[in-house]
Amino acid sequence: MTQNPAPSACYTSRDMSTTEMAGSTPAPAPAPVPWWQIVHQRFKANGISIVVHVPDAALVGLIGACEADPEIEVLQLTREEEGVGILSGAYLGGKRGALLMQSSGLGNCINALGGLPMAYRIPFLLLITPRGRLSEFNPSQVPAGRATPKLLDALGIETATLERADEVATLVDQALYSAFSTSQPVALIVSTLLTGGKRV
Repeated sequence: MTQNPAPSACYTSRDMSTTEMAGSTPAPAPAPVPWWQIVHQRFKANGISIVVHVPDAALVGLIGACEADPEIEVLQLTREEEGVGILSGAYLGGKRGALLMQSSGLGNCINALGGLPMAYRIPFLLLITPRGRLSEFNPSQVPAGRATPKLLDALGIETATLERADEVATLVDQALYSAFSTSQPVALIVSTLLTGGKRV
């Protein structure tokens, strides 16, 4: 009786992966997309055409991406409350906008926020980097930084916090949808877990 030959311990070229045949290591995983790049992409997707800001080291990437975008007008402010007036006027002219600032600047525009967009239902996005929280080095920033969520709540401004890169796109989309569907400003606080904070 004829017996089947024992299976060979050798592998043919068909059994080998392309990587093994090439003798190379697997390609490295692509670098993660920075959080600020995701925010810029969502601004574009949701029709943000004007961004106003007070300079902030934690927002350099986002500000630079917006400045390089020919479809987004970027204006640098001297005080945060100027941005409230500019974005309110821009909305009445048919433009959607976002105000970028540190939490230390929120106190500068409390009256402007309460007296104009909250009173007259003018929507825009507030993107706030917190001071006085994790990684803070300056004790004078702590009181106002910790009070930021309570100040926004006292004004009746819906607020969410960006903490994880995989949630940024969803939260920015939801915040912008809420703002422009309900005609109210909405705030996003960018956690130091994303930005790394400000140590110097």
